[in-house]
Amino acid sequence: MANETPLTNNNRSRDKFLNGHGCSVINISERFKILTLMKRIPCHIITAALAALVGLAPLTRAEHKSPSVGLYGQSLKAKTKKPDFFGKTKTTYQDRYGRKKGTSETTKPDFFGKTKTTFKNKSYQTVGTATTAKPDFFGRKKTEIKDKYGRVIGTAVTEKPDFFGKTKTTYKDKYGRTVGSAITEKPDFFGNRKTTYKGHNPFNFFQKKDDKKK
Repeated sequence: MANETPLTNNNRSRDKFLNGHGCSVINISERFKILTLMKRIPCHIITAALAALVGLAPLTRAEHKSPSVGLYGQSLKAKTKKPDFFGKTKTTYQDRYGRKKGTSETTKPDFFGKTKTTFKNKSYQTVGTATTAKPDFFGRKKTEIKDKYGRVIGTAVTEKPDFFGKTKTTYKDKYGRTVGSAITEKPDFFGNRKTTYKGHNPFNFFQKKDDKKK
C-alpha cells in the first residue's frame, strides 16, 4: 500500500501536467489555424472583389458609351430666330466645333396653347418631333419628345425665366433619368435667342447608334 501512493501522486501530477500544458499545446495549434485562416480570408475577398470589378468594367463602359459628352459637358449650341410672319420659329443647331447638326421649326401655339417642333438633320430629313404644352400654374412648360415613328423617347421641363431673362430646360430619358440641360438667353436686340446645351439634348435623342459612334 505504501508503494501505491507515489504512483497515484505521479498519475495526478501527470494529469495536471496534461490538463495544463497539454491543453495549452492544443489551444496553440487551434489558434495557429485560426490565424492562418484569418490571414487567408482577406486575400480571397480582395481577389474576388478585383475579379468582380474586372468583370463589370465592360458593362460600365457599355452603359456610359451612348452619350458623346458627360452630363455637364457642352454638346450643342443653337440659335433661334424671331417668329416669322406666320408665327413659326426656326432654330439651327451646331456642335461644340461649329459643325451644323440640323434644324428645327416650331409652330405657333394652337387653340390649346400647345406648340409642335419638327427636327430635321443636316440632310433635311425629319428625325423626330416635340410637343410642348402651355405653361402650368408655376410657369413651367412640359415637352414630350418623340421619334419619327411617334414613340416617346424623352421629356423636358422648361422653367419660367429668371431675373436675368434666362430659361433653363432639363431633359430626361423615357425612364425619367436626367440626361441633360439647356440654358436659353433672353432675346437680343433683333429678337434672336441663343441656347447652350449640356449633356443629352433634344437633337441627339434622334441620332442612330451608327451616328453616335462616329
